[in-house]
Amino acid sequence: MKLLEQVALLFQEGKSDKVYEVDLLEVSPGQCVVNFRYGRRGTALKDGSKTPVPVPQAEARRVFDKLVQSKLDSGYVRAGAPGTPVSPPTPRAPAAPPPSVETPAGLSPRESALLAQLQQEANARQWFRRANVQAQSRPLDRVVWRVGELRLRAAEPLLLPLLEGVSPLRAYTAAAALGRLGSEKSVSALGKLHGDRATPDMVRRMATEALLQLSDEATRADFRRDVLNKLNFTLREPALAGDAEAFGKALDAHLASGTQDALNVLEPLYLVDSETVRPALLRVLRTVPFTVPSVKVLRHLFKAAEYRRDGEVFGLIAWRYEKERTLGSSRPRAYTLETRKYLRRRVWRTLRRLGELESPDFVKMAVGVLLAFSDADAASPRTTGHGRSLQQWDAWWPYWAFNHLLYRHSPRYEPVENPLLFRCKGSHYPGARAPEVREEAFPTLWERTPAGLLHLLDESRCAPVHDFASRALRACPDFLARLDVDAVAMLLERPYESTARLGFDLALQRLDARREPRALLLAVARSSYAPARQQAFRWMDELRHVLIEDSGFVAGLATARHADTRAYAANLVRGSVLSEPSLRTLVGRLVAALLSLKAQEDGPIASDVARVVLAALGPSSRVVGLEVVRDLLAHSVPEVRELGGELLLRRDLRTEPIPDELLLLLVQSEHAPLRALGLRLLALLSESEATLLAQETLLIRLATSPVLDVRVAMRPLLGRLVAVSPAAGARAVETLLAALLRRRLPEGIPAHISALLSGELAPALAALPVETAWRLLDSEDGDAQTVGAALLARHGAVLAVDVPRAVKLAGHDVVAVREWAWRWLESHVPEVRAELATAVGLLDSRWDDARAFGFRYFRERFAPEDFSLEVLVSVADSIREDVRAFGREMLTRSFREEDGPELLLRLSEHPAPSVQLFATTYLDRFATGKPALVEQLAPYFIRVLSQVNKGRVARQRVLGFLMREGRGSEASGRVALEVLHRMSATIAIEHRAAALEAMLSISKAQPSLPMPFVIRPVEVRRAV
Repeated sequence: MKLLEQVALLFQEGKSDKVYEVDLLEVSPGQCVVNFRYGRRGTALKDGSKTPVPVPQAEARRVFDKLVQSKLDSGYVRAGAPGTPVSPPTPRAPAAPPPSVETPAGLSPRESALLAQLQQEANARQWFRRANVQAQSRPLDRVVWRVGELRLRAAEPLLLPLLEGVSPLRAYTAAAALGRLGSEKSVSALGKLHGDRATPDMVRRMATEALLQLSDEATRADFRRDVLNKLNFTLREPALAGDAEAFGKALDAHLASGTQDALNVLEPLYLVDSETVRPALLRVLRTVPFTVPSVKVLRHLFKAAEYRRDGEVFGLIAWRYEKERTLGSSRPRAYTLETRKYLRRRVWRTLRRLGELESPDFVKMAVGVLLAFSDADAASPRTTGHGRSLQQWDAWWPYWAFNHLLYRHSPRYEPVENPLLFRCKGSHYPGARAPEVREEAFPTLWERTPAGLLHLLDESRCAPVHDFASRALRACPDFLARLDVDAVAMLLERPYESTARLGFDLALQRLDARREPRALLLAVARSSYAPARQQAFRWMDELRHVLIEDSGFVAGLATARHADTRAYAANLVRGSVLSEPSLRTLVGRLVAALLSLKAQEDGPIASDVARVVLAALGPSSRVVGLEVVRDLLAHSVPEVRELGGELLLRRDLRTEPIPDELLLLLVQSEHAPLRALGLRLLALLSESEATLLAQETLLIRLATSPVLDVRVAMRPLLGRLVAVSPAAGARAVETLLAALLRRRLPEGIPAHISALLSGELAPALAALPVETAWRLLDSEDGDAQTVGAALLARHGAVLAVDVPRAVKLAGHDVVAVREWAWRWLESHVPEVRAELATAVGLLDSRWDDARAFGFRYFRERFAPEDFSLEVLVSVADSIREDVRAFGREMLTRSFREEDGPELLLRLSEHPAPSVQLFATTYLDRFATGKPALVEQLAPYFIRVLSQVNKGRVARQRVLGFLMREGRGSEASGRVALEVLHRMSATIAIEHRAAALEAMLSISKAQPSLPMPFVIRPVEVRRAV
């Protein structure tokens, strides 16, 4: 193998010092290979080959030259080629000289140094290193990024070559820098980079952001329209229509679909970033769960917002990085502890570098970060360690960038670098008084942009932010002097004392002796700063006669957030007489304010405003129309609905009828005070007979209301309705009974209807047909049965009752009905005797008292001969033990000799042991010497003898009877042997022995009958 040529290449940049050696080797005549070695200079180099198999020399030369050139283009320089080449390479034309950039006048030393470093890098990328090229003090990518941050336009010619043939990271940083400082040349180069399919995704995203920065508004609009058109239909249509609410719902549905790439839509939406899209996007960024896909998308958006200087999105995602915990050991490792620390550090690093550059974007970005926090983010103060290692942690200790912005120069807090937390410093402890000094980072930049401080005071819901911003804003007197009345009013009404106190101080400077401007006086009265409100009350006492005619001012007082201001408004109205125009205007404003309330928490405000309205109206409600009352009654806040009810109560009911639907809104309300108003209104409407009859349908409907107090209130009104109009009472009874029989009423209503029909509506029951009473008594509903009992008690004398009906009623679930039926049976004994088989059905009642009445009734009112065998057996055949005992008693009393065999057969069929035992008393008397009857009783014998652990007496009697009858006749013996053989198979030794003994006895008496077993002699065994 012969070395034909060797090239050594070097690469130096920052801490990087690499070597790359390429060899052209001849392995046989005309056949060559190209090998290479690479690695860090001074270490063992790694080997490789561009030609796995030998190739012709011409082809190997092309591979060799291409490899060397590719490394030169990527930043390597020649270090000389040792060895003696056989044939020197064809001289290559030198590359075009690097662009020469003259340093513009007026640059700072830092900017000049950055340009020099870029120029030096451009020189290092040529064939031969210049003598003056030195190793970079820091990586080139950081130099490029810094040039972009400084917007150093002179660097554009040096940055453009860095977009091609470089690493993705360098192309990324070059694109970012050109987006900030580039010209039309940069637009062309970035467009080419964006359109190249080989461009990595991260570089394409940055090229897109850079092009948006360099393009005019028309071009950006076209680009965003193109992005919108590529969205799916459900998102595209509401976005193009400008319907932000519909777009938000469509986005929620899209994200809830659960598809793997659903979250990827957030990136094109941020490119669109229109007024329609942005509200929904911000909401999703605040609430989307942290998962592997969402972390990736949020990181892309975070970097885009950082590049755009979009403080709102940047601050929102930064807040998520502060609040969200890591994803643990998830794969891929998307949001680990180290990643979270890096991102939290990056937030503050971005803000700090903007501040150090004195960039006007610092305040915008810092405002976005601070606005993302609210009072709900405060943690619990804590103490760790003990003794000298004792550490105090205040409420906001977990947040890195937040604390740096507010407390970078604080004498009470200090950062802890490793966990990225802030702890109390020195002797300061949580809850201690704050010092009267400025503590924030870059105070000068805040003073240059005081509008950012005012923005914080207007929108922030975080106490430390208000403390900082109000203190910093006091250092901007010129800006404060230019604030209009609305801005001062905003400060006064903020719910933070520091901000409201600032507003009060400004108001003191602006209010004249007549307390003008009046809008500012109103703002002081509505202030969250208590001393300001008290001062306003003193001022307003001097102007009561003037202020009462200003309906807007009075309405502003009445709708204030603080109870003492609303109370002042109520006292002001009560103590004044308003003119008709002022009254109408004031009530209109207050009603409009009430209708605009949405939250249930506004109930106290609504209640106080309603008192002011009622105080202004006095005993009349003529100013407020029925449509307005309807709107009040339909409102979601109960206290607003109460005002609607009060206004209805103040109407002249004789001349101003109230629609039923409004009464229902009141009476059926879930709010108890509102129902009370409705019931009072109904009571007023029912004072005259005409209005009472006009409300008939409504009263009947409300009698079945699911609300107890409404049902109770209807009872006296329905009683009056029956007294005024029996026909109306009958209609009410018919309607309520129909509802009761449907059995679909909620719990409690059937009992109420029953009590109502038995009480106030009882006079109207007389007109009901007889069939209605039977329907009620036959119903399975207990309350309907109770009403039926009332009808029976009232009209039972005229009802046509027969024995079956009386027997059914005698076992009714209602005691009164049972007692009524018992009385009927006592007075109709002849009719019952004629249908005794039906009457004994009373004994099967599930009620003990009904059965007790039946036992007594049949014992005392009927002779033994009245009971037929069928009746007696049906009683003895009952499933109830007490009834069977009564049946046996009656059988004993009413027994007739001729019925004996039949009675024995009937009793033998009953499965109850007590009846089986009773039947044995008839065996010897009626079955002895009757083989045919014995054969019929065989199933009975088997049941008795098969019982285990019960029926011992009956079993003994049957066994003795079978032995006697089996010995007496061959036919009876055959039946007895069959029954006893079945018994001998039992596992009970006692029963088996008795059966065998009986069979032996029968066999001796009847030797002609075959024995069902064989007797074997006992085997005698003797010892050997």
